[in-house]
Amino acid sequence: MVSLRSFLDLRSASALLVGLVSLAACGDDSQATDSTSSGTGAGTTSSTATGGATTSSTSSTGTGGTGGMTGESCLVEHEAGERFPVGDNCNFCDCNADGSMTCTTRTCPAESGGCTYDGTDHAYAERFPSTDGCNECVCAASGLACTRRDCTVVEEGAILVESLDEPCGPDANFTANAVLDGLPYDDFTAPFAYNTSGPLYPETLPDTTARVRIVYDGGFAVCRIPNPGQEAFDIEVIVEWITADGAFDEGFHTYLRRDAMSFVDAWYLAIGAPANGLDGSFNPACLDPNGFSFAANIYADQTAEGHVGKTCETDILLNVGSFAYP
Repeated sequence: MVSLRSFLDLRSASALLVGLVSLAACGDDSQATDSTSSGTGAGTTSSTATGGATTSSTSSTGTGGTGGMTGESCLVEHEAGERFPVGDNCNFCDCNADGSMTCTTRTCPAESGGCTYDGTDHAYAERFPSTDGCNECVCAASGLACTRRDCTVVEEGAILVESLDEPCGPDANFTANAVLDGLPYDDFTAPFAYNTSGPLYPETLPDTTARVRIVYDGGFAVCRIPNPGQEAFDIEVIVEWITADGAFDEGFHTYLRRDAMSFVDAWYLAIGAPANGLDGSFNPACLDPNGFSFAANIYADQTAEGHVGKTCETDILLNVGSFAYP
């Protein structure tokens, strides 16, 4: 098993992290184009049709670099064969043996969620100071979360931990580091079966495989304690969800959740995407598509399961397909 945290040791955080206040579009791979950049380096972007889907890649050599990289070669900061995020919360690059890079060119979806604090709206993962002038807050999956420094007695929302080694609740061993290190899989491929028997808008694609990657890239960790004994961590991660048939080729800015004590001994992912927010070729074939959902459970016994859903018309929730691993 590959530890998520070992990913951070293979690259310089200062070259890849971007501000969490806003997200920029990652590019548009809707058209197959070829281009050559000028300057001290050369770069090419190409798209090819594969299995009915369009896949795009960017390769760079010389001193130009792409995907947030600088220097003569990606091998300066990464290992050959390493896949790493470029810092926009949905795209990744593969570092090739010759020092060039092959990168996804997904259009990053607009962030969903967020919270309102002191009359100001903030986006998911945005950090901002508390009104007490001492603490720091963030918009987490569960809403507002703030640090609990001794300078204040105000307890707002969940707890934004200031160290991955800070425990959540009375168990000193329940830390964000323990959640990340204990994750059975952070990259796996499983058979993906489409739901072809549904009474409404059944799927018509043949079964394929789905790859799920979970990358911790230095994001926040929030301790949620809705009631004593119900402690949980929400950790900011980037998730890739890719099917071999090209129907789904997605990068998501979301969270990894782990309960300290629960009937389900699992790490949990939940992601929503708008109707026009996919980079893969999947067509929901609804009269009025209204979005998608992605969810996965990775269990302590080293099994996993997940599904993709779609919403048709106003409130018709349908299963697109599911996987079980191994």
